[in-house]
Amino acid sequence: MNGAQESGFRLATFKSAGKPQVGMVEKERIIEINHAFSFLSDEEKKNLEPAMPIVSMEGLLENWEKVFPFLCKAANLLTRTPQKRAIWRNVGEVILLAPVTTPGKMINTGLNFHDHAREMDIDVPSSGFQPNFFFKGDRNCIIGSGQKIELSSNFVDWEAELALVIGKKGKDIKPEDAPDYIAGYTCHNDITDRSLMIRKDGSLDFFRGKSRDTFGPLGPFLVPKEFFPGPDDLRIRCFVNGEVMQDFSTAQMIWGPEKCIAYISSCVTLMPGDIIALGTGAGTGWAKGLPDGEKNLHRILELMEQGGGRFLRPGDCVVVEIEGIGRLENEVK
Repeated sequence: MNGAQESGFRLATFKSAGKPQVGMVEKERIIEINHAFSFLSDEEKKNLEPAMPIVSMEGLLENWEKVFPFLCKAANLLTRTPQKRAIWRNVGEVILLAPVTTPGKMINTGLNFHDHAREMDIDVPSSGFQPNFFFKGDRNCIIGSGQKIELSSNFVDWEAELALVIGKKGKDIKPEDAPDYIAGYTCHNDITDRSLMIRKDGSLDFFRGKSRDTFGPLGPFLVPKEFFPGPDDLRIRCFVNGEVMQDFSTAQMIWGPEKCIAYISSCVTLMPGDIIALGTGAGTGWAKGLPDGEKNLHRILELMEQGGGRFLRPGDCVVVEIEGIGRLENEVK
């Protein structure tokens, strides 16, 4: 497994004085972005001026290529100058929101991990297989770490996922060019109501089952790709009340970020702040306790209603942990 890098910084959206602000995070400390930029030289501030002030992560991402070098300069100045350390706040003193609270679109990837396909008794051919893509939801779907998931039934499930954040407008992007369009990565939990997702006729309704309010936990931080260990062999875990439910690697991914970006951008224009979640691995709740060979959708729904599977309950705490990013933690109500 790749280890998280110690160098670099992360980005966060947090609430201060009753309004959202963008912060630069270094270890367990945070500073508001515009405050960080105030320590740059006059010439640097003049060059940065067209993008200022930064009032949202979405605004930052719209100017990502211009602003990122100045973020690096400010981070270097603030972390290596001892007398500047007093201006940082502890991350625990602020209320974190989703890094991107109002993306133009959030697109999720279904059935994109070999081990998840195996646990669902789905055969994936060695070539020619295409995952499913769907729109996850709107701003009311997305919540940050520390915010609560609202249950819609007794069959609400978790899906720990790595998500990427777009930093540049693009259409018909080639796979080899796709990394240039990624600003960074974050954690995502693709919360799903299986009883609403599976129709009685055995077909799937992703909109009804996955796009509900609070079903899109995201965060806690956005890690710029320059400081990220890479998406090829990362450990992703999901815990419910401290018990490990998922523990898998992105090495099991069928389509990597580049191929997903290329496919999606052949259909729609990707914009700064758009989010693409890359799918989940083995260990989902609806697969637990269900006998092998009986996981067709008709049978799953029947077995769930008879007590099969494991699902979230009020008071549960669900955590998604991805090395190099952090822990996305949400209580269930």
